[in-house]
Amino acid sequence: MEQSTLTILALYGLFGIALATLWLRHQSVLRQREQMQIRLGNLQGNLANTSNRLDLLSRGVDTILGETPEVHELLAVHKSLESAESLLFEQDVTISSSESCAIATHAARSILSNYQSDSEDKGRENILPGIIPLVLRLDAILTEAEMKSEDLELNGEEQRCLGELFHEAGKSSRAADFYRRAHTLSPEGPSVLYSLASIQRDEGDLDTLDRTLERLLAIDPDDIEVLKEQAILLFGSEDIRLNRNTRRLEALGEDFEISTDQMSLNNISGRASDVQSAINPHLKEPLTAEGWVTKSAKLFQLGEIGTALESIEKALYLDPTSSEAWLLKAKLLAAGDERTKEALQAVRRAAALGEYTVLLESEILENDGKLDSARAVLEEWLEKTPSDAEARGRLSLVLFRAGAIDWATKVLHEAPVEAWESASLHIMEGRLHLLAADEYRDRTGDHDHIILLDATISFDSAIEKDRESGLAWLGRSRALRYQGSLKEAEVALVRARRLIPEHPSISLEEAHLCLETGKLDQANALVSEASTNLQNHSSIPFIRGIIAARQGRFIEAQTFFSKVLLIQENHIRARLNRCSAALLANDLPTALDDADYLVENVPELNLARQRRSEILMNLGDWGAAEIELRTLLSNQPEHIMGLVHLGTCMIAMDKAEQAEKPLNDAIRYDPKHSDAWYQRGLLYLDFGRVEEAKSDFEAAAKHDTKHIDARLRIAAILHEGEDANAAVTAWRKVLDIDPEHRLARRRLQESSDRQKTIKVRVPPKD
Repeated sequence: MEQSTLTILALYGLFGIALATLWLRHQSVLRQREQMQIRLGNLQGNLANTSNRLDLLSRGVDTILGETPEVHELLAVHKSLESAESLLFEQDVTISSSESCAIATHAARSILSNYQSDSEDKGRENILPGIIPLVLRLDAILTEAEMKSEDLELNGEEQRCLGELFHEAGKSSRAADFYRRAHTLSPEGPSVLYSLASIQRDEGDLDTLDRTLERLLAIDPDDIEVLKEQAILLFGSEDIRLNRNTRRLEALGEDFEISTDQMSLNNISGRASDVQSAINPHLKEPLTAEGWVTKSAKLFQLGEIGTALESIEKALYLDPTSSEAWLLKAKLLAAGDERTKEALQAVRRAAALGEYTVLLESEILENDGKLDSARAVLEEWLEKTPSDAEARGRLSLVLFRAGAIDWATKVLHEAPVEAWESASLHIMEGRLHLLAADEYRDRTGDHDHIILLDATISFDSAIEKDRESGLAWLGRSRALRYQGSLKEAEVALVRARRLIPEHPSISLEEAHLCLETGKLDQANALVSEASTNLQNHSSIPFIRGIIAARQGRFIEAQTFFSKVLLIQENHIRARLNRCSAALLANDLPTALDDADYLVENVPELNLARQRRSEILMNLGDWGAAEIELRTLLSNQPEHIMGLVHLGTCMIAMDKAEQAEKPLNDAIRYDPKHSDAWYQRGLLYLDFGRVEEAKSDFEAAAKHDTKHIDARLRIAAILHEGEDANAAVTAWRKVLDIDPEHRLARRRLQESSDRQKTIKVRVPPKD
């Protein structure tokens, strides 16, 4: 009895301890809940306070900007710049140079959309409050991305407006860059030059100011203020333009003479120029022949050919035996028009003084159309110095351009072993491989990957010898594009653009790359860029023709391909594409003419025979189409479309029993070819084998979800059957592909009505 009592007491004790533990935990939970309520209350208070402050700020901004609602648009500009910075600098994915330029262009246009200017350079009165910080931010983006005005896809007016904004923001160098670009794009407008002159005037750059004033006079020879300012700049010199300006002012009825005050200002300007020259040596007037050569070289780089020639003449006046001066003079004369004879004289004078001129001389002769003379100069030089890799590569290139491919290859093979240490020979070898790849593709329609691999190896060898060779990277990009390695090709092209940004083939190659990736708008912009530097080049209308064809503008595409053939009559791809475009535009006579030319001149090109058979089928000449298709299949028995078209011809010529074999072969070679399944379905339908036909139509629709003809056949078969539900579903699948298909809508309504009738006839179940 005592033991049971102790047990009960022990149980009561344990029960009491459990209750005490639960009570303590309950109290702890209550305390935690109170603390959470306090914290939530504080948080709600903070949120309410923040909300009130944001509301006050919002109402304050609305009140402040109420009188200038257009400033609200600057918020969108801010977002655009944020997005540009993120895409350009904060992404882990490398983007192409064309995409970078497009991003920066969009950011610039977002600023311009909030800036109204006129052509009289009074736009600064219309600058919105708050736009200048955004302009400075754009300047920082361009600086970080190492972009200049020419990198932005803007027209002349947009370049001018941006120049005004940068000028107002105090970014004179950036403004001058945009003004110069605007003048290049729209040279007839004087307003840009006035703005550019104001910057040069502020910076004390009198030489450049003089050239800008001369350009203004070229636009308006009777601009009195410009005539006076230039006359003051030229005062005290023997420049004939001073006399010209004075006479022109007199003819305009303006009495002009240098007053005492103006002479004093001129002297002050001269002393200021001396001080400025001490600070900036590049502004200093050269005193030696070497200085004039340096200045002329810089002007040459800026494109100031005439002024550079004046400087080099001063160098030769000081030192007639300067070989560098004669060499630079030859380059300057070669850059001009119709001065080949003078350029060659300068080259030979430089050569007599010990300069290496063989490459320049051959280039001048080649540009003048004297290919034989250019070749002779290089051959004569190589007889003396056979290990000169640059000259050997140049000779091979001259022969390559003249169409003497075997000769160009022989020149490379005759090179000594030590000459192959230069990148130029490997680049030329790669070019010859690419030409062979093009010829093989034009002949057969496919690429020879062995040749392309050889080309890639050649360009890789050139890069190994000289990683800064832009031509090697450009060739590598093209070889990789031919192999289908588009990402690697884009990387190589970016390297090439950085190394040789002005090379016209860069834009063309990038346009081809955009075509491969389906970026048609970018390809169009790039080919427009290339057309500014390349005249009468067959690739420009060819790319435009491809773009037009892919956008469904087949007649326009025909026009572009015709332009290609006017430039290069034997351009196989242009003729093949014109044939295809004419077929799609239902211009069958033109298409047949092109197909006949291709079949006759490149009989191994199976795609040409396929096109000719398709044209003959459209003309209803089934017998001739059959002959063409059998010739095609004798060359390539596994040609899928050839087998499918042959089956179609057999059906059309009432030889259905002969159609099944080529269609079966086509399906066996390519089980996913929807047209093969569809044509065999038509054949089985003619045989009355409806279920087999339906099965083939379903296979065609499975492998091509947009195959509307197969869907129509399936729906028609089901429509004739008793399963109204299946027919309704089938007609709806047709409408999913073409919502405006009238027959499908009418048949769907009929099937739906029949479906309702069947439901009414069926008695309800107990």
